[in-house]
Amino acid sequence: MSQWIRFFRKSSQRVVHYFAHIPKTAGTSFIVLLDRFFPVAHIYPNQLWREAGKVDLTANQKYSLFRGHFGGGGLSVLTDQQIHYFTILRNPNALALSTFNFVKRESNTKVHHLLKNKDMGFLDFLNHPMTSALVSNRMVRNLSFDFKQDPAAQEVFLSAETIEYLQPIIQSNKPSISDSKRLHRAKKFIQRCQWFGLLERFDESLQLLCYHMHWPPIGQTQKLNTHNDKSDFNEQEIAKLAKLNQQDNQLYLFSEVIFEQKLKQMKQALLSFKTKDDQSIDELLDLSYQQHQSKLVTKKPIESFCYGFDQVLLGNQWHRREMMQPEESYFRWTGPGASASIDFWLPVQNYDISIRIINATSTDILDRLNLTINKKRVNWRTEDRGVVRVLRLHCPADLIQKNGLLRLALECDSMITHQQAFDSDDERLVGVAVHWIQFKHVC
Repeated sequence: MSQWIRFFRKSSQRVVHYFAHIPKTAGTSFIVLLDRFFPVAHIYPNQLWREAGKVDLTANQKYSLFRGHFGGGGLSVLTDQQIHYFTILRNPNALALSTFNFVKRESNTKVHHLLKNKDMGFLDFLNHPMTSALVSNRMVRNLSFDFKQDPAAQEVFLSAETIEYLQPIIQSNKPSISDSKRLHRAKKFIQRCQWFGLLERFDESLQLLCYHMHWPPIGQTQKLNTHNDKSDFNEQEIAKLAKLNQQDNQLYLFSEVIFEQKLKQMKQALLSFKTKDDQSIDELLDLSYQQHQSKLVTKKPIESFCYGFDQVLLGNQWHRREMMQPEESYFRWTGPGASASIDFWLPVQNYDISIRIINATSTDILDRLNLTINKKRVNWRTEDRGVVRVLRLHCPADLIQKNGLLRLALECDSMITHQQAFDSDDERLVGVAVHWIQFKHVC
């Protein structure tokens, strides 16, 4: 295993990171991006309370990333480690409409049949006592929630084992707090967040995340589990939404101010890396990340190591981890962009590199695959045919940057959806599926 991976694993365990996922705020897309920065063995596997089962604080010590619908303060019962918080907010009106459309689509939601049977429109949904709660101050209630101070802030679906474990806490519940107190708690949550994003400014939000975490810029993304919820609201809907979301609207405005301040501070700090007028924020973020990461590179020679996608991924244009059976090992598709890159921080020496490809949208795409190291094209060879191949290439020391960066990129000359290539229901733009990458030091 390379020194940069070993260090990254150690540093990620110093604190626990928690993404408080508010439903319908692009959390599904964000989690795919967030997971790449943590080894799979260090990610708490459950995302819902009803999945948590019996809580084992000792066993949970191994996790450095929690993400899911546990509420703003709920995680403290799953871990006793120091917590750094992440979350994403959304315009309350857009959040309400997205929730309505979700309930209308998904037959397994509690009020789906009520909505269908009564042929509810959006205004009906906002007015009905059994549905209006689903869109009333949803963000404030979610972020204010914990089992001691504000257990009534949202519905929490617990498994039988979790209920038994939490019974002493649940029995000591305090009386319900006021909406203004919840808003105060939600604002405090935003203020103590290591990072929060705004869905309406998703790309800028990701830039802020990468800046604060010293990660490479994420670049082009493909939002998952999304639907076209755009709509103009009529006067009655606007009036009702304002009434239902007084606290959420205040929280969002409050957070917008902080977001602008943080964005301004980031841009000001990145000016120190600027050498040309036309450099983009992503280019400056990359230089900031490189400066930080280069301090961690070991000069001790490395004989060989194998990188697998259960490990930290420093790079962009990669889709989610997927399990390959029966090997029970992970792989990733490249995409949605045509050029997927992955960074290795290594001693400057000669390497032979092997890349195992286990699928591609076509053999022609794979035949024409372009490989580069730090933007310089390198030739590859293989003895295999079809879409399962091991590609072999040589990386001389002079291709590695002096700071230790070996940025390996795989570029396809065209991208199509998984659906088009394999007749699936998967709409991700994909190129090739990579299983592992091996490095061997050669003289």
